[in-house]
Amino acid sequence: MCKKTRLLNALGLVLSIFLFTGLSSQLYISEPISVTDGDDSFGRKSPRLALNADGELMVFWMRTGNEAFFISTKTSSGFSTPAQIPFGSLNPNLWSGSLGPGFAATGNHVYLVFEVYGDAIYVVHSSNGGASWNAPVAAFVPPQGRRATIPVIATDQEGHPYIAYVNTNASETDAYYGMVRSTDFGSSFLPEVDVSVESNGEEVCECCNGHIAVAENGNIYVSFRNNDSNLRDIWMARSTDGGISFNEAFDVDETDWVAGVCPSNGPHFSILDDEVVNVFFSGSGLAGGGVYYSSFNPMSSQVDPTVNLLLTDASSSNQNRPRISGSGDTLAVVWQENYNGSMEIALSVSTTGATGLNSETFRLTDSPALQQQAEVLYANDSFHVVYEDFETGTVMYQEVSFGPLGLIAPEHFDFNMSPNPSSDQIHLTWPLSGAFSVYIIDGLGRVAMEERLTDYGGYLSIRQLKSGVYQVMVGNGEYLSQGRLIVE
Repeated sequence: MCKKTRLLNALGLVLSIFLFTGLSSQLYISEPISVTDGDDSFGRKSPRLALNADGELMVFWMRTGNEAFFISTKTSSGFSTPAQIPFGSLNPNLWSGSLGPGFAATGNHVYLVFEVYGDAIYVVHSSNGGASWNAPVAAFVPPQGRRATIPVIATDQEGHPYIAYVNTNASETDAYYGMVRSTDFGSSFLPEVDVSVESNGEEVCECCNGHIAVAENGNIYVSFRNNDSNLRDIWMARSTDGGISFNEAFDVDETDWVAGVCPSNGPHFSILDDEVVNVFFSGSGLAGGGVYYSSFNPMSSQVDPTVNLLLTDASSSNQNRPRISGSGDTLAVVWQENYNGSMEIALSVSTTGATGLNSETFRLTDSPALQQQAEVLYANDSFHVVYEDFETGTVMYQEVSFGPLGLIAPEHFDFNMSPNPSSDQIHLTWPLSGAFSVYIIDGLGRVAMEERLTDYGGYLSIRQLKSGVYQVMVGNGEYLSQGRLIVE
């Protein structure tokens, strides 16, 4: 693991990222916290994110076993006590991870969509930001002999829901992607529309999730994994008539992955000002299996070449399950990646659109446990990330932002360092208790030394450092300070 990455992971602190434009900015990553304060009785499966009318972050997740749906809101004082979302007498199928229920919101209209396999796709609606919920409504009941599964949901600017899903037969063949929409906030739904009709081949991937979103101009985009005689490409369909029809479909995946088994893994995308960026997993391609992205231009209908996202470390492997969010030219991708025997959540951030996504990649944590199924949402000038954590058995949350763009930065404090200059040891003191990380960085931006001190500071030997001028950074994620050290 590179020292710059350790600086992010151990500290939740500061790192200079040099993007393709030459822009230098400071990236801040908060320490991970449990949405439920470490109480694993609420479960951790399939976390999702949305905003309420006040711009507050809402986290949805589910509990398997003793099945339940939960929602918690992040306020200035932390996450609220989880509230349960009722689903009546139904027995929902709670597939895990990216195949789990869908969650979306516009203003006070909040929706949860789930399936009862072999029965119907159901949606529950709250018109007051999640304070109370209506009874489940059957959004789509498939005809006899058919199944509707793996639903995803989006809302338009007014708050009406659009639900897409895989429509397959009882033997899970002859699958296509369908969509229904509501014009009365989920009380009823219009007839089904075939989303994937213009894609190549006779069916879509029968057990892969898709993604749906409504652009500000009312165009509807749906991405899904196609299945053209086992060619498992990612396609994106577009409706320009408000969802009446989908008469355009675009192949946004050049990896041409041929697989005889279903990967249970589909795409995700973000609609930016002048591009729609799709991210997806592929088991094939010039760079091998991993996470890929491509950019679609809505004006020209052109798709840029497919790009493999960088691993966070040369020894990492098994990139999987990416998610993306952003606005304008600012966007981030999160995914899960195997590193040092455990599954970690990885991150790439860009301020130059899709072209900047391969500038640098990082890991949010280095815990010797399993973290997976990350979700990301860009809101209030920060990236908000949630994921399943197997060490705590809960949903974990982290915030990612970068200071020069006006985002949240750690609070500054002062520390003393003496003697300075020095060639032997230095004494660091500060007025705050608790553990702090200390990084000494050379003139080339490399971490030459790192140490962890507790309770108001301590002594550091610097005998191994060469003569020169160094930057000293001290912080714990909440507080940050830096100074200059001269080594004689």
